[in-house]
Amino acid sequence: MSHTWTAIDFETANHDRGSACAVGLVRVRDGAVVDRYTTLIRPPRQADFFSHHNTAVHGITAADVAGAPSWPEVHTRIVEFAGGDPLVAHNAAFDMGVLRRACEHTGLSHPAWEYACTLALSRRTWAELPDHKLPTVCAHIGHRVVHHHRADADAEAAARIMIAAMDRYGSSSLADLSRAARLELRRVQAAAGRPVDRAAAVSAPAPEEGRFGRWQRASQTPLPAPSPDADPSGPLYGRTVCVSGDLVSMDKPEVWRRVAEAGGHPAKNVTRKTDVLVVGGHDGAGKTAKHLRAEDYRARGQRIDFVGEAELLALLGMTTGT
Repeated sequence: MSHTWTAIDFETANHDRGSACAVGLVRVRDGAVVDRYTTLIRPPRQADFFSHHNTAVHGITAADVAGAPSWPEVHTRIVEFAGGDPLVAHNAAFDMGVLRRACEHTGLSHPAWEYACTLALSRRTWAELPDHKLPTVCAHIGHRVVHHHRADADAEAAARIMIAAMDRYGSSSLADLSRAARLELRRVQAAAGRPVDRAAAVSAPAPEEGRFGRWQRASQTPLPAPSPDADPSGPLYGRTVCVSGDLVSMDKPEVWRRVAEAGGHPAKNVTRKTDVLVVGGHDGAGKTAKHLRAEDYRARGQRIDFVGEAELLALLGMTTGT
């Protein structure tokens, strides 16, 4: 295993994983940063609208990326920069999903990637922390995140967390660290490119689609399966999670993706299998039907945890956005 690896962080334009609009890369060799690269990205056409949720997090707009390189150009740069060495990211399932999905949108092939997740590593290494969000872990190791949710700053933060963990375990490579922390390196399999039918490509919905439009899109969105790469020690692993109402930081399809990446089972309705109900806001008075149904199940003895948006984000190891 090489002693060289690359920390990576993506920002996305909307709920679609393939809507990459910025990337930060930090290359580390023998425990020292040796190179950096960051750029804005014009998202693939199938996912090029900017959600107000995402823009509120990272501040990037469609106007900002109008003259930026396209995903095929940036993907080539990422492959060259990483040089076949492993990738490192905080909540790596998200960033690996961006790589895969953006390549699917554009018909690109991509190589196999070995990768490590600093979120899972932090949970195992610094279990005493109140949460394992990027700023929390960085504060613990003495690294200040000046511009959280800026791709270059978050990639740098992930690199610093990995370096600190390697120091903690006395490891000189990711392979040594994975053995010491008992946390296996994951792998994204290579995928061959294929032609993309541009005429048949369906554009994502407009960001201001309205409450009914959001409800309709969510009802038509299939639920993702739990990620096989999720951290078994994560707080949502194996748990069935339902959302009542609307969240400020992300829409329901995005919540479902995040829960699945954490190894949880996203659900559209409250049932006897529900373990967690995320309580968001809504336009009506009182509690939603899902909320009332969950309270009824809990009164009958079913264990259901009620969490707000802030607590959900903490359970996912994030604040808002990516």
